[in-house]
Parts: sequence; structure tokens; C-alpha cells
Amino acid sequence: MRKLTKIFVAFVVLIGLVLIGLSLFVHFYLTEDRVKALVIPKAEKVLGRTVQIGGIDVGLFSGITVKDFTVKEPDGKTNFASVREFVLRYELLPLLQKKIVVSKIRLESPYIQVVRDKTGHFNFETLAVLATPKKAAPKGAGRPTPSPALPLAVTVHQVSIDKAQIVFHDALKEIPDTKVEAGVNVALDLGRDLKSLKYQGDLHFVADAVYGGLRPHISGKGKFDQDRLDYTVDVDLEKEQACISGEVKNYAKVPDIRLDVTSDSINLGHLLDLVAGLPAASQGNRPSKGVKAAPPVAPGADLPPGLKAAGQIKIGQILYKGLVVRDFLLQYSLDKGILNIDNLSTRVADGHIGSKMQVDLNRPGLAYSGQLDANSLKIEEVLASLAPRASNMVSGTLGSHFTFSGAGTEWPRLRNNLSVEGTYGLRDGRIRNTPVTMAITRLLGLKELNNLSFKTLDGSLSIKKGKVYLKTSVNSKDVRAQAKGNVGLDGRLDLPVDLYLSPKLSKKLKKFSSIVKYLASREGETELHLKLTGTLTHPYPVLNTAGIQRQLKETIRKKAIEVLRRALTGKKKGGTKEIEQNAIKGLIKGIFGQ
Repeated sequence: MRKLTKIFVAFVVLIGLVLIGLSLFVHFYLTEDRVKALVIPKAEKVLGRTVQIGGIDVGLFSGITVKDFTVKEPDGKTNFASVREFVLRYELLPLLQKKIVVSKIRLESPYIQVVRDKTGHFNFETLAVLATPKKAAPKGAGRPTPSPALPLAVTVHQVSIDKAQIVFHDALKEIPDTKVEAGVNVALDLGRDLKSLKYQGDLHFVADAVYGGLRPHISGKGKFDQDRLDYTVDVDLEKEQACISGEVKNYAKVPDIRLDVTSDSINLGHLLDLVAGLPAASQGNRPSKGVKAAPPVAPGADLPPGLKAAGQIKIGQILYKGLVVRDFLLQYSLDKGILNIDNLSTRVADGHIGSKMQVDLNRPGLAYSGQLDANSLKIEEVLASLAPRASNMVSGTLGSHFTFSGAGTEWPRLRNNLSVEGTYGLRDGRIRNTPVTMAITRLLGLKELNNLSFKTLDGSLSIKKGKVYLKTSVNSKDVRAQAKGNVGLDGRLDLPVDLYLSPKLSKKLKKFSSIVKYLASREGETELHLKLTGTLTHPYPVLNTAGIQRQLKETIRKKAIEVLRRALTGKKKGGTKEIEQNAIKGLIKGIFGQ
């Protein structure tokens, strides 16, 4: 027993002497000047920049401390990157078990400045390490090489980055000038190869950017490990605030993203005004004269294989030019390149709008289909924001149902592929001072047609290959109207219209046309056939002569039969032939004024 005790004591003393010797060796051999002489030339060779180190302290027990590490710009004066203090602390005893245990790695106030000059080049492009030519791939390089095993298992208890700062400046003003301050804490276990890597940590950041008139302030935080990232980001843009939150699973391989956006209130008009004031694209990136620009690429998705995403956008209130949109909710999902708008719902203009939509991001130019429903919308409130000139022309409560499909986002592909089918209806509304009603009023001389109150306005439409096929009817106290024809998406009209005027309006119409009395029914209602040509903004209504001729022939036939009936029953004096001839002469004289 005493022998074992003596051996153990001797062993401890031996280890102590070895450690003391190593400590003295490190202290006297690895001096600050000597370490600088070893580190700085190699660092400058790798980076191709001037490197400065304020101080280095290496201790067997205290670890490594580097102060004021700086990498200069090519001018040798401006700082490209710097670290106020780098600290590495490790434990010795685990080395006996073939383990490297780092108790702490800390970077205090790391800083990096990224600059793009007026020629479009970044300051980091001149780093020597980036200019290293790539070696030719050896034979059999197509096969993935296994990760080499480490001789020792490595564990790092804490990696902390405090007060990190990244500054970005763009002389072309195409990318926002940005300043980011961040902090990160990580614990990791490398094991003996990268496959066994495990880590977890948290981060936080604050960013301020300047882009034209925009001054966004962004702050966020998150937690992460090797499988998952949780995040929350708050965005404050000119008093417009929103929160972005969610998680990303399996982000290192096939991301599965959850992204939600919430806000109490957004002034969309204000945001659009801010966006309109953003700087235009730089002239420096435009093709020179005589050089043809590359053809535009049809927008399509270049998504990572297997990418999945889902989430919702929820906004309590959206303001746009006086229009208030409440309880906006959009729920979406993305899988295999197919984006589904599973539910879009909102309240606006005392009514409700709902929609569903599917977009195929795999197809060049995109392909989409869906439906749109509106219930009990006050159309005049919607027009006041979206089409102010028409806000006083049409009023009423709108209900509609449309289905649509199409492909492309640019004309004329959009025109050729857009297909819409649906029905609509307005209740208890008014039409006044529209280009169409004003033109018809000038033709017929009835001012009542230019200020028309109606109980119902119903119809259906179909859009195919750039044309709107329209069928609609209006019912009011003094006028009924039916229209069936087409309107081009360019506004061109080819629209027959049938008007049925009440006896009250028919009497007024007689003052302007001797033909009207032959177009009236027994009830005194006058039927007129028109055709609208021209455009929506400059319509040109004309009488449909073919329809009027049919009406006149029918009127003549009925009048002749009535005259014959009366003659045969003895209710009129004179012969039947004479009576019929006189009746026909009277009609001709009334029609042609002879």
C-alpha cells in the first residue's frame, strides 16, 4: 500500500513538473513578439492585406488572448475588419482522454465593413484567399468523399460574439446602406467527425438601413440548433410596424419554413408612396450603346428541391386612400413548387371578400387559377379609392362570384391566357354621368337615362383571349335594359343594347321621333334596339336598323290584322281592301314622313 502511495505521489509530482516546465516554455519561448512574427506574415499572405495585432498573450493555463486584431483595406489605412479582443480558454485534463474541451471562445466587438464602389465591385473581392484558382477535380470526384475523422473529439462549451457590427455601403445606391449590431452565443460538440456535429445557441440583432427616403429599423432574436431555428423579427418603417415570426426545420438540408406576419395596422398608401420614392436603377449596370440587352427571363421559381413553407399574414386594419380594410387574413402553403392561397378573407366597404388561389411556380411565367367572391360590398366606397373618377358614376351593393385561370405576368401572354367566368349583381344603386349613358342620352334626348336609379343590375361575364363577353340586365322604374355582346380588354365596344322605356318616357321620346309610336306596345312601353361601338371612354351608340325593321314589320302585320278584323266584323265603314290600303298608307306616311 505504501508503495502505491509513493508511486502515485511521484506521478503527481512528475506531472506537476511537466506542467511547470511547459508553462515556463510557453511563457519564455512563445513571447508576444515571436508569436506576432509567426502569425502576421502568414495572415497577410492568405488575405493579401496588411494585418495588425495590438497584443498577444499565450499561457498554458490561461489560454490565448489576442487584442486589437485588424485587417486593413488595400490602401493600408482604412479598416476592413477588426476584433477588439479574441479569447480562447481550454481545459488540459480532458486531453488525457483524447478530448479537446474548449471552455470559452469569445470575440469582443468584431467589426466588418462591406463597400461597393461606383464600378460595382466589392471591397472583399480583392482578398487573396478569394483569388486562389480552383484546382481541377481529380478522377472520381463525382463521388462524395467521406468526412475525415478528427484525431480527438472536440467540445466547445461556449462561443460568444459580443457587440458584433457589420456596416454596408453602396456607392451605386442600389442596395440599402445598412448597419447591423448583433450578438451570438453557441455551444457545440464536434465529436470526431462533422456528421456527429451538435450545437445550440441563441442570437439577437438590431439593424438600421437607409434606402432613398426609407429608414427601416429592424430588430430580432432567435434560438437554434442543428435541426431547427426559431425566430422573431420586428420591423418598424416610418411608423408602420409588423412582426415576422416562425421557424425553419431541417434548414441545412431541405428547409421546411413557417413564416407568419402580423400587424395591428398598415397604411398601404403611405408605404406605396415611400416605395415610389426609392432611387432608380443605376445607369452603370445598363448595357452600352450598340450592345443588345439580354432578353428578359420569364419569371419562374428557382426553389431548392423539396422546399416547404406555410404561414399566414394577419393584419387588423389596412388603410388605402380612404378605404379601410379590416381583419385581413391570408393563409398559404408551398410544397413541390405549388403555392396555395388556402384562404384569403377580409372585410371592406361594409361587405366581405374571400378568395382561394393556386400558383404553379415550376412553370416559366407562372400559371395560376382560383376564385374570388364578394358579398354586400358598397361599390361606391371601393371605387372612391381604386377609381376615383368613377366613384360618382356607379353605386349599389355588389355581390359576385368569379373563377379564373391564366399564365404569364406580362402582356400579351397574360391577355392570351387569362380566362375568367362569373356572375355579378348590384342592388338598389344608381348609374349617372357615365360615358355610355351620356352618349345614349344625346342620341335619344332623354336626360333621365343619364341619372338612372335601379333596383337590380345582374349579369354574367366571360373573359377569353382578350375579350370580355358580357350579358347584363338593368331593371328600374322607368327603364329596362338588356345588353349582350363583348368588350375588348383594350376598351373597344361591340355591344348590342335593348331598351324598354316606360310610357312616361315614351311620351317624351315621341317629341323627338315620329317613328316611336310604331315601336310602342299596347301598354305604351317603347322598345328600342341600339348598338354600342367605339370605346368605353368614347362610346358611339347607333340605332340597330335591322332590329327596328323587324319591329316595324311586326307592327304593320298586327295593325293590318286588326284592321281586317274590324272590317270583317263590321266595326268600320268601307271595304276591306280600301281600309287595308288606307292603313298601310298611314303607316308609310308616319314612318317616312310622306
